[in-house]
Amino acid sequence: MKSVYSVILRDELVKKLDAVAYENGVSRSVMLNKILADYLEMETPDTVMDGIFARMETLFSSIANMRFVNQASASMASVQSALEYRYNPKVKYVLELFPSGDLGQLKITLRSQNPALIALLEDFYTFFAQLESHYIGERAYAYQDNRFVRVFVRPNGFSAEKIGEAITSYVQNFDEYLGIYFSNLSQINNAKYLIEVKYRKDISKKEILL
Repeated sequence: MKSVYSVILRDELVKKLDAVAYENGVSRSVMLNKILADYLEMETPDTVMDGIFARMETLFSSIANMRFVNQASASMASVQSALEYRYNPKVKYVLELFPSGDLGQLKITLRSQNPALIALLEDFYTFFAQLESHYIGERAYAYQDNRFVRVFVRPNGFSAEKIGEAITSYVQNFDEYLGIYFSNLSQINNAKYLIEVKYRKDISKKEILL
């Protein structure tokens, strides 16, 4: 829970606070919350998000062909890759974390007006949702305006670092499945078989199923 408080601060401190907040791409309030939480050694939803994103950024820095992009806000970050298809369109994974309830949601977009590509993506998304439902149970999805959304359930009893590792693994694996699908367009059924085999192998190694 957050509330509004009135505090008296020295002008030079506020100026420095604003400069640090600007460097981190967050508001003054968010930056002040972070500084106080760090100083008081308290875990808050904001510090958990920071820990998740920090771990993700570290891990993605060593993954070829995937790039972690600076956070658009304290609760959002994105990852980019390129699809091996005509003109190598960019795939964007936008992660939004929630302070409570579900962990967050992953929005997957690919900028293209190519009807053939859009149809293939829709087929892949449908197949992937069915695959997850079969092996890990029902999850929440949405699809609108060429954007596929997957809601992540919140795992209990895990550190921010572990959750960051789980999200990184999920995004990396999803991108690999997408690559397998588009590398085998002449044999779609075989592509789906290969993805299912890899998916089973991947989830057998996971400590956290989002």
